[in-house]
Amino acid sequence: MIPAGTIIRSIAIVATATVALALTACSQFEPRDKRFYYRAMWNFALREDLAELDSEFNGVDFGHSNLYENLLLTGGHDVPAIEEQARRETLAFIATKPRLNPNEEAIAPTYMKLAWRAQNTFDEAHALHRATYDVVVSDEPDKDRAIRDVLAYYRNSAYAITSKRLDHRRLDRFPYSKAFRTRFPLFNATIWSYHYLQVAVYDPLQAATDLAAKTKAVRPILTTYRRYLEHPPVQWTFMPLTAELSPQFAARYPDVANIFDNLHMLHDNISDILTSERLPTWEAKRQEIYRVVDHYYLASADETNPMIVKSEQEHRH
Repeated sequence: MIPAGTIIRSIAIVATATVALALTACSQFEPRDKRFYYRAMWNFALREDLAELDSEFNGVDFGHSNLYENLLLTGGHDVPAIEEQARRETLAFIATKPRLNPNEEAIAPTYMKLAWRAQNTFDEAHALHRATYDVVVSDEPDKDRAIRDVLAYYRNSAYAITSKRLDHRRLDRFPYSKAFRTRFPLFNATIWSYHYLQVAVYDPLQAATDLAAKTKAVRPILTTYRRYLEHPPVQWTFMPLTAELSPQFAARYPDVANIFDNLHMLHDNISDILTSERLPTWEAKRQEIYRVVDHYYLASADETNPMIVKSEQEHRH
């Protein structure tokens, strides 16, 4: 009789080899040209002064990566694996109130190998999110200049998302669109709750005059967010938008607000791609992820991007 341990090790070796072969077939080897964050005196102001809010954002980072890894490995078919297990893992991580950003490559190694360039597009925009929180929370006297500087640094990246307003409704009408929210409504509502938190705090933080006021201002938003985690808002039909939840921030920094909304729409697109049966292989998913990123989201495509809204009337329509 073959020992049980030998059988388990053999199964693990076969599974690892299968994943490795699939990723090799996807030509996953890409340069890891990751940039360091913008360095300034206000770096980590959020972590140091509003640790409660900062820890929630660390939980968000885990949630996105954990979702993508599980969608990829399950083929987007296993509802309990996503709605119950993966979501429960994410909520458990958030509940630990992590003090530091999680290592997303350790959380989602398979997805990172499949579409690292798309992940780095997320990482650059997430760094812009963090920088703007730090500026708003800090005692930096010229916050407008600081945000202009960090936006200029962001735009200097080959991975920068366009700051033009995109037609999010059209971007939500690909053949595979809505696959994720239809099959996994609880986790989709959890993702949209993250995005609610990310953009809803800007106006209250900007309006508050000192740290005590900022701490008090975000408490109701955190309460609402945590209620959404317990009871996901599955009744929502579209992702939260910056101008809806922080209209003053969006009016003052429209380019930054557009980048954040476009980032969140890209999250939805990739969730749908990883879920959809219309893209049955990893290579098909990888190609579509990069097609969407390259043609509709990167700032380098602004001259030819058909999704850019040309007028306010067109946007309302």
